[in-house]
Amino acid sequence: MTTSSGGCPAYPGLDDSAHLEKASHNSENSDDSGVVDYKDPKSVLEQNRIMLTGQMSCDILFICGEKKERIGAHKYVLMTRSVVLKQMIIGAEDKKEFVVADIPGDYFWEMLRHIYCEEQRLEVQSVVGILYAADQYDLPVLKKSCLDYLHACLDINNACYLLNETNHYGYPEEEKTILTFIRKNAEDVFQTVGMNLLSKNLLNMVLTLPGLDVEESLKQEVVDRWTKYHNSEAKEEINEETVLDSIQDCDYVYRDDAASHRYILNSLTTQKLFGEREDPLAMPAPEAQRTDEVDKMSTMSSLKSRSSVYTYSKIHCCNMWPDFEQVTRFLEVYKSDTNKNQVDAITFSVDHDLYFYGFGIYGPKNGGEGKFGIDIVFYRKRKDIVLETINIKGAGVILPVMFERPIKIDKNVPYTLEIYIRGPESHLGTSGQTTVHNGTMLFTFSNPPKVKQNRSSVRSGQIPRIYFMPRNK
Repeated sequence: MTTSSGGCPAYPGLDDSAHLEKASHNSENSDDSGVVDYKDPKSVLEQNRIMLTGQMSCDILFICGEKKERIGAHKYVLMTRSVVLKQMIIGAEDKKEFVVADIPGDYFWEMLRHIYCEEQRLEVQSVVGILYAADQYDLPVLKKSCLDYLHACLDINNACYLLNETNHYGYPEEEKTILTFIRKNAEDVFQTVGMNLLSKNLLNMVLTLPGLDVEESLKQEVVDRWTKYHNSEAKEEINEETVLDSIQDCDYVYRDDAASHRYILNSLTTQKLFGEREDPLAMPAPEAQRTDEVDKMSTMSSLKSRSSVYTYSKIHCCNMWPDFEQVTRFLEVYKSDTNKNQVDAITFSVDHDLYFYGFGIYGPKNGGEGKFGIDIVFYRKRKDIVLETINIKGAGVILPVMFERPIKIDKNVPYTLEIYIRGPESHLGTSGQTTVHNGTMLFTFSNPPKVKQNRSSVRSGQIPRIYFMPRNK
């Protein structure tokens, strides 16, 4: 990959005009190239800048990134600005060289500029790397500057690049924000060359986002371009037999009319949906194999659920489930329907603050055990809170679908739960209620105004039950 003049990776989706447009967002982009007489009276920050840029009297050396770039600094300055650096230096008092393998020299240099001079150059190509450096060395002001810039500069042309970067450096919250942006601007984003730079896993994630409203022909075009780009880059020769072996394990494959693609997309729709979960922390909810005391409906939760995107919450993981409560909005089960990725959505609000743990779907029509894959979009005022895929299996009339982490619900605020179910034919509910009491709590259900071709409504459909716990418990 080529690099820009500043040493940061160049991004082909950003032309010169895009760079100029983003320049207005750069924070503290001052010029260090001027000649300064160090004898002139200066502020502490100006003197720091002279010492850093001139690499004068450095008593500590950092060897950064894969290129092993050598950058000098001053222990006293570092120790006064970062607790992490202070502990690192004190813990190895006689050591003068430190290897920083996971931060390239360009990003480390901008972090030092912030430490020394309270300024930094932020660009689309470098902002996530600098954010990572700020996190590693506990620099909250720099971190905030990076996050503010990232949110301000996000647009059609750079969304895929920033998605790659946030995924690489491990920022799921920002990744979720970018995925939401891509989902809402998919047709435009899919036309950018940035789609070619996504990893296979990220491409699969983008193409299978819950609620994605684009034509299959456009997805096909994206995969064609991505495949040709990576074939020409990698120049790998994969024989036809290997390709055919891969296809046999897939339920759905994007194909070229002329020949099979060399890269088979193992996406949400191509993978074996109900394979063993590798996460050792995932435990079945204690709701499994119990009788519902409210309506005597036997339920069984899945022993294997799998999040294919993320559950976004800062609440501690709740694999050891508490005794949560529930409300059921349908009074009867009446007919059945196939589950072929139709949209089922309902909007609800409640007059108390609570934690939202999960919801129920109707189980298989035949009464045996069934396997379901559920793509979930949960949002508040069109702002996505959760983008998640959960796979479950179970037998009974209502099957619980539980998030890995509970979600905070604020009182008297409408939230919309939108799901796409894949699996066997299942029951549907009827005689739905607009309001349901649970003790002193009042749940209010309504039809989502902007969800097209919704199979569910207040009166009938899927999502019969909500699992929750009051926040004051």
